[in-house]
Amino acid sequence: MRFRAATLALLLAFPALAASAQTTLAVQKLADGVWAAQPDKGANVGWFLYGDGVVAVDSGIDNGTAKEILRQIAETTGGKPVRYLVLTHAHADHSTGARAFVAAGAQVICHENAATPVLAYITQASKDPSDPMSGKRTLSPTLATVSERLILFDGRRRADIQWLGPAHTNGDLVILLPNEKVLFAGDLAPNGRLPDLHLPDADPEAWAKTLPRLAAAPIEKMVPGHGVIGPKTGIADTLAYVRALSEIVQKLVRSGVREEYVEIRLREPDNRIPNVPLSDAHLKNALAVYKREKAKAANPATTPQRAPVVTPNRKTSS
Repeated sequence: MRFRAATLALLLAFPALAASAQTTLAVQKLADGVWAAQPDKGANVGWFLYGDGVVAVDSGIDNGTAKEILRQIAETTGGKPVRYLVLTHAHADHSTGARAFVAAGAQVICHENAATPVLAYITQASKDPSDPMSGKRTLSPTLATVSERLILFDGRRRADIQWLGPAHTNGDLVILLPNEKVLFAGDLAPNGRLPDLHLPDADPEAWAKTLPRLAAAPIEKMVPGHGVIGPKTGIADTLAYVRALSEIVQKLVRSGVREEYVEIRLREPDNRIPNVPLSDAHLKNALAVYKREKAKAANPATTPQRAPVVTPNRKTSS
């Protein structure tokens, strides 16, 4: 594990600075000093007490959402400052609000594979007076990155920040609070919706290897990036879906089915997954897995090796 500060601005890989908008949050207290919230748009977020301040998990889809998250953090914690912002990955619905957290004094933490777009975004210049960092000329944001694991411990609360391998992206972090048995899962395991296997930086094959390690975490409550906060069923549901879709697609590839006929074959009873409708999301996932399997079959010698994964530390449970 490497924990380092990065100070060089890199090429911008984020969308334009998002305009502020009125946002509402549905806040839940999950344990003593631990909260999560579901905004009316974008990804779920969370925060917990740490030392004399707060650690926040993900920052919202825009500046307006981020400002409301910060307001709710202050309200629930008695005005304690946010010391750290942990980004589960660099996708905009999780990280666009990061500039508001930086302006409030938070140190941003992400996986090293997400460092390029995150650092570029939090250090970019803006002439927009509504930008959270407008007028803060003396502020020089830095970025702390995690390679495999970072443990935060203040003598009372422990937080394990881990990279378990490529999955939704190649830079996904999860945050485990072992004493409270709470997991912030990012987009590795949504509740009540399909995972996004079709995104260009997703790795379905590695995802299926990462989820069993996530399932080994001793938790009672989960904060998914999307979906209902609380249940941990999304881990098993996501793993079952990824495995089932992979088996179906591999069968189609072995049978020589051409890409334009994949959707037709998915409608056959033998190729249906229980409780999974033939939605656009499912069809996009199937086509993405199909293209990966075809490419792997065509170039078996050049298939990239997967990075090693880290097993959650079971000794941290109480």
